[in-house]
Amino acid sequence: MDKRRREIEAPVLDARAALDALNATIEDRQAQRRAGDRDVASAQQRLTKFKQQLMAVTNAREYEAVQHEIATVEGEMKVREDQTISLLFELDELTPQAEAAGRTLADRQDAAGVALAGEADETQRHRLELAAVEGSIAVLRPTIEAGALAIYDRAAKRYPLHAVADLIGELCVGCNVKNRHMITSEVRRGEKLIQCENCTRLLYAIKAAPGQAATPVRRSVGEGGAPPGT
Repeated sequence: MDKRRREIEAPVLDARAALDALNATIEDRQAQRRAGDRDVASAQQRLTKFKQQLMAVTNAREYEAVQHEIATVEGEMKVREDQTISLLFELDELTPQAEAAGRTLADRQDAAGVALAGEADETQRHRLELAAVEGSIAVLRPTIEAGALAIYDRAAKRYPLHAVADLIGELCVGCNVKNRHMITSEVRRGEKLIQCENCTRLLYAIKAAPGQAATPVRRSVGEGGAPPGT
């Protein structure tokens, strides 16, 4: 469930990261634009001051110096104004991108919510099935001969997922090791519990249909019940 939840939420996290990146870029460009506006306002004040000084100069040298200052400030203002225009164009492009990213995030959140709800229902179904199986086990255990049950419990402790293995020919599917012919014959007779000589799993033989070879299938204990011929 945890793995599936991460898979479901991954597109949401990607969409949120994309939206966050766009919003951060927009905030940065707006900050640059505000700084540019402040610089232009400051330059405008300096330009007004220099123009006032120009009216009060008394010689050509001072006049040229003030004119130079005015040209410098006007150049700075032009650069800043051009930057502001460029930022405004960029913001005009970024804003709809952020809006689209927000819609994508919302859509993915909705889809993830539906998927997670489905996973929760599936998990609950599995829990109920597991509870039913565990209840059946609790009912069956007292009916099994104590010695046989002890053999199974030892095998199950060592191999929790597959304490019972198919026998194909003389091969234990659990460990892929051949058993002696005497052992395999006893397994096929089915008169008592027989363990693999190598791995100690409980063995059972699959009866193949006429004209067909038996196919090895490893089953976990409790999966699908015992196969025909057990």
